[in-house]
Amino acid sequence: MANEIYAVSWWGNPVEDGWGDIYYNLAFPSEVPSLLKSLESRSAYYENETCTTATLTDFEKIEL
Repeated sequence: MANEIYAVSWWGNPVEDGWGDIYYNLAFPSEVPSLLKSLESRSAYYENETCTTATLTDFEKIEL
């Protein structure tokens, strides 16, 4: 289909910092921003967004 981003093609999967990296975020969107919003809305004391984002992003990149 036109104007559609595919997570997989016959060329392979987009790889972060590699082939297809400009499409990586579109094919595999991050859940980190929505998790941070949820965390901020539930907490009375919220700080260190930079390190929390980095930690959650590292967790998200773990392959099972």
